[in-house]
Amino acid sequence: MRVILVALLLVLSISSPARAESTASPPTGCGFQTLGTLPLTGATTAGTALDARHPQGPRVYSVTSSASGPALLGIRDARDGRLIGERPLPLALGSWAVTVAPDHSVYVGSYNATAGAMGRLFRYSPATDQVNELGIPIATETFVWTVAATPDGSAVYGGTSPSGKLFRYDTATGRSTDLGSPVPGDQFVRDLAVGEDGTVYAGVGALSMKVAVLAREGTVERVIDPPVQGTGYAYDVDVAGRYLLVRFVTSTGANPMGVYDLVASRWKDVVEDVDSLTVGGGRLGADLYLFQNDELVTYDLRSGKITKLGFKDYGDGAARPLGWVGHTLVGTSSTGRIWHFDRKKGQGELLDATLTGQHVSIRSLGAGPDGRVYAGGFFTGGLAAYDPAGGQTQNWPGVGQSEGIVTHKGKLYLGVYPGARIYEFDGNAPRLLLDLGGQEQDRPFAMISAGDWLAFGTVPKSGTLGGALGLLDPATGQSVIRRNIVPGHSVVGLAYRDGVIYGATSAFGGTATPQGEAAAFAYDVATDSVLWRTTPVAGDLALGSIAFDGEGRLWGLTPDMLFELDPATGRTVRSVKHQTYPWATATQVWLDTNLVFHQGFLWGKVQGKAYRIDPGTMALTLIARPISNLLLGPDGHLYLSRFENFYTYRIC
Repeated sequence: MRVILVALLLVLSISSPARAESTASPPTGCGFQTLGTLPLTGATTAGTALDARHPQGPRVYSVTSSASGPALLGIRDARDGRLIGERPLPLALGSWAVTVAPDHSVYVGSYNATAGAMGRLFRYSPATDQVNELGIPIATETFVWTVAATPDGSAVYGGTSPSGKLFRYDTATGRSTDLGSPVPGDQFVRDLAVGEDGTVYAGVGALSMKVAVLAREGTVERVIDPPVQGTGYAYDVDVAGRYLLVRFVTSTGANPMGVYDLVASRWKDVVEDVDSLTVGGGRLGADLYLFQNDELVTYDLRSGKITKLGFKDYGDGAARPLGWVGHTLVGTSSTGRIWHFDRKKGQGELLDATLTGQHVSIRSLGAGPDGRVYAGGFFTGGLAAYDPAGGQTQNWPGVGQSEGIVTHKGKLYLGVYPGARIYEFDGNAPRLLLDLGGQEQDRPFAMISAGDWLAFGTVPKSGTLGGALGLLDPATGQSVIRRNIVPGHSVVGLAYRDGVIYGATSAFGGTATPQGEAAAFAYDVATDSVLWRTTPVAGDLALGSIAFDGEGRLWGLTPDMLFELDPATGRTVRSVKHQTYPWATATQVWLDTNLVFHQGFLWGKVQGKAYRIDPGTMALTLIARPISNLLLGPDGHLYLSRFENFYTYRIC
């Protein structure tokens, strides 16, 4: 699976749980059945822009992401938050990229990992109140991260992934030109700014964090190295007079902002811990209004002095200062709220949310200690529970994006992105037990109960290599973290038996370059040692989920292979190719399979399809498609999901 990278930090807080009835009665009988949707909804607005000079009054434009699309362009009055309208963006799941051109046209760059949908460009005309789809600027790119209009309105530039390319859209001719990768080797053009003279500044990642300076036609004139060490992104870029402002997001979790003097061609200052999603939106003369430690502050471009303003109530998620309407700074939060700060009064306020919440994709499934099925939401996050006995559901909207969910010793545990944070959840408030963000870890996909230990495997942060095998004793707080147990690899699949943890890796870390072939390993918990390490499937770059069957045989399911391993040696006993996979062109494959054993069969999900697998013949029988997640529920039946849709397969 080519995973959409999201660097939006979702605040983990819990409001009162909301209860809702499931859309379907408890299922009976056998086979595949639809259960409707779970109560996972939210208004996630990563892409937002302000048109302070709109002739009918200042407007805020925000794109609300959707599980299966289309995303919605929300149009609101910047003065009171009143919703003017919401317009669909066909074939878009969401957007980080919104800009307003001088003629008040709104340009939106979108994302969609579905083949044929890809990253598209849209234009909204306030005069006609119509959205026009302008096509896919670059055919290879799934994600348009940023768009920026030129001061004269002649062009809109966009930055993409996974190839880190730049494009130029000519507003007069309607043609898009692929300008190539300004910094070859980086996967992302993460943000753009266009100076008053038409110079383009492109912040890249996830490796170098450099800023490319380009002429109007796209020729790279020079590349500015970052003032900080490490890997990550030049995440936010803006021009403020003679200064270039760049907020960096690094693999260690630090978010410094560099102030670069364009006249002197040198870095003037580095400001630590800037939380704003944009760094130029709050500029007023020599003052920048920024967020540090979740509080609005001013930073003086001339003196470097920082003054705290006391305003923190901007809504959950991350804050984005957009610009000024008179003496009021207008901004948004990533949860769709609009906030104001009146600089004359020195006071701020949070406006009521007016955007329509959209369904959230189910990111993960887990069996709870209470007999319920738990589901974690993608991007917006949230956690939902489904009771197979009565069909009731419950939700906790403030929980972050859970990559892994597991029961251990009668309690539920969540592995949350970003920062590979491990939480214990009792149904009221998650309790943080461990945070591996400082060790460059991000995604704890694999989570199992391993005797006295809760075991988990992680994918490292973007731009880094080397995932980890982690063990945590929740009762004592003791932990053991073994990074690079397979050098450069991510740990994406785990199984446990008789004191030994068995692992499966992806050769991809946080970069697009695989580190050899995917491996399997056995780790002895008591001796803290690796018993064996093998390459089960030649040529495969990610193994995926692994599981034991009833006879103690260890199985693995990759995107194109089913294999059996000898648990004692790691030797591949049997293997069969079940379909093809484009490994030669893969740029990031982590966990694309689920595998469980029940009632004499293996049950697996791979490449969007769910199968019953005969361990004797290794034959795969298709039971459902398209499917994204598969779980063996506490009641002995399968639970499956696709986008926001929730299903069951009754095993009789």
